[in-house]
Amino acid sequence: MNWSAVEFATPLVLLAVVPAVGILASLFLQERPAAVVADAGPLAAASAATLRTRLRRLPDVIRAFAILLLILAAARPREGLAVTSLPEEGIDIVAVVDVSSSMSQSASAEETRLQAARRVLDDFAGTLEGDRLGLVAFQARALTLSPLTNDVDAIQRRIDGLGPGLIEDGTAIGLGITEGVSLLEDSQARSRVIVLLTDGENNAGEIEPFAAARVAQALGVRVYTIGFAGPGSQDVDVPALQEMADLTDGAYFDARTP
Repeated sequence: MNWSAVEFATPLVLLAVVPAVGILASLFLQERPAAVVADAGPLAAASAATLRTRLRRLPDVIRAFAILLLILAAARPREGLAVTSLPEEGIDIVAVVDVSSSMSQSASAEETRLQAARRVLDDFAGTLEGDRLGLVAFQARALTLSPLTNDVDAIQRRIDGLGPGLIEDGTAIGLGITEGVSLLEDSQARSRVIVLLTDGENNAGEIEPFAAARVAQALGVRVYTIGFAGPGSQDVDVPALQEMADLTDGAYFDARTP
């Protein structure tokens, strides 16, 4: 684990560590009377008393450590989600990935559509030099899996973990784009880009894809779209993906094209 990338989702919970540490310290410092073994030498009696004292304290010490660990768990430590700074000459990119159930269908004889999308993103993340990448997954809702970061190892772990079942099923392309735009809204990078990877038509969410694309256009965010489908499949709404890309000065790509 890269401990330098660890942050806490609810850091205020860590304030409870202070009294917990105080209790733990008092247990170690507290002196308790101990019985002396009869008819034993002074050294043996002292040793026995010390051992009994330590054993008496053991359950309290275990409980105190357990409380400390529960506090740390409640603070929700997480890795690879730290926002990293970037000079303005870099590019900020958010990958918006469709993880709906249809992405588990075949893209080719070798892999599913989602596996193909993960492979494309994984290879792309490995080429980042001075740029930042964020990750959004969407089904019926959109979920940020990583804010903008240049920690390649962390973002690749997030990419490898992409799969259906994160949220309820559906294809809310508009919500996915909107979530991506929200990650880029405060970016000072010279170029801001969304890469949308999907295999279907929008069928969920309260925001239409073109409304989200117009927001991206207004903020100067370019949207590149990549369509994933199996051989001979017509699932992908190619005209819509092309129009969204054109609207934002992006481009459309067919994942089946080498």
